[in-house]
Amino acid sequence: MPESAALPYRTPPDTGSEAIDAEHGIQLGLLDAARASLEGGSEQADQYLEQLYSYTQAHFMSEQLLMRQSGQSNYQGHELEHEILLQQMDELCSLAKRGERQKARSLINEHEKRLLAHIQTWDRNIGQ
Repeated sequence: MPESAALPYRTPPDTGSEAIDAEHGIQLGLLDAARASLEGGSEQADQYLEQLYSYTQAHFMSEQLLMRQSGQSNYQGHELEHEILLQQMDELCSLAKRGERQKARSLINEHEKRLLAHIQTWDRNIGQ
């Protein structure tokens, strides 16, 4: 994706935080772009996956800072869920780089389900 292009976006589930919801929308948009690239056999799949991974890391860091500042309970459980999602993303990037696109397509669908469940449970009312 060209540096000057706008980031892909998909309307996310509502968490009660406009800033977090905007970041989730970009995460989901990048996930959609990566999936479409994997399904279409595009060489951009690796680029979208790497961008999604980097963006997700930054998002999780900002989310964890917000949780600490607001004194949110079960911070450690939430942080562990972030680690699991990042491990899943790491495996997804590795599969795509090795050319295992069928496995990558399967894992990206699993990752989407886990990410949406995370947003709808762990991230609900974040920062409040």
